Amino acid sequence: MLYFRLKQVNVFTLFPILFIAARIQPSIAGHMDITIAYFHPLLHPDVVKQDFDQIRATGAGSILYAIHEQEEQRLQRDLERGLRQAQDAGLKVHVSLGRHGNLFAGPLFVPSWYTFRHPQSRVMDRHGRYHEISCFNHQSFRSWLFKEIEHYLTSYPINGILIDEPRGLEVTCFCSVCRALCPDVTDIQRFRRRSMIEFLSELCACVKRVDSNIKTTIALLPQDMSQVEDIATIPQLDTIGCHLFWNMLNEDVTLVEQWGRNVVEIAHQQGKRSQIWLQNFNLDGDSQKQLDSAFVQVQSVEPDELGCYYFWRNNANPAQVWQMTQAYLRRIPRRQLYWQVNSPGQPGIEQAS
Repeated sequence: MLYFRLKQVNVFTLFPILFIAARIQPSIAGHMDITIAYFHPLLHPDVVKQDFDQIRATGAGSILYAIHEQEEQRLQRDLERGLRQAQDAGLKVHVSLGRHGNLFAGPLFVPSWYTFRHPQSRVMDRHGRYHEISCFNHQSFRSWLFKEIEHYLTSYPINGILIDEPRGLEVTCFCSVCRALCPDVTDIQRFRRRSMIEFLSELCACVKRVDSNIKTTIALLPQDMSQVEDIATIPQLDTIGCHLFWNMLNEDVTLVEQWGRNVVEIAHQQGKRSQIWLQNFNLDGDSQKQLDSAFVQVQSVEPDELGCYYFWRNNANPAQVWQMTQAYLRRIPRRQLYWQVNSPGQPGIEQAS
């Protein structure tokens, strides 16, 4: 079809356009999906709509919203309305389990109600001291957590679950449950690592039992990179992510590419999608200047998905950081702008993978 159209147009008129197209063709051959973490209240529908429209305008296809135990119990209508607004704006909704059991990261520094109410579930070190984190080997904790997940997925419009920075290996647990499951004290550290992978696998399986179309993601910090190969073997896991927070970790920005490439390669070896998170928060004037370098490095490793934050905390110049972020996101090639399934009045719109 293009050939027949060209026959009708002066080739010298088209030459500059064809030259530019040839120059940019390599960069548009692939695509990168975009997820933006939205860690703001859903209490004001008008504000939320404006925010989601602005996020959608960058080309983002998804938001990440963190659900904490306290919020879900008190803000059900706000959650339902806010998450539905995201979908109405053309955004898929992924949620993270904020601080559940104190096992996962979350934007609010609040303790887990479950751990507070069930102190017997806490991790106990070799000296008999308890730590404020539930042991994932306690069957009662698992049963509670999986029921919570089933409740979220059946009560709210959710397209994916993200397990954010899972903890549990920084302290080797010697609680009665772990000791019963692993009587050999010399093996208990390796046992904890194995059982954590088993726990995460069971969690992902729980999600898929509710709805096989719900996407599962596990996101790690660079210091937990040694877990990536084991996590990549989880059958029900769709995506492996990593938070490349060079500034927050007091590392050189040049490490971003190294961290990102490691995750992308391992994810693809196991047939998983890769997700890389850009740190566009906690930036002072000097570190803000390094944001461009961090983005270029993230883009160079060609992850399947890039994540970043919408007006997140502690930037010296929040508006400027978001403006820079918007500019970066608009440079990312996308295969499909809208993900919604075809509906009356929307011809030609198909669901993106």
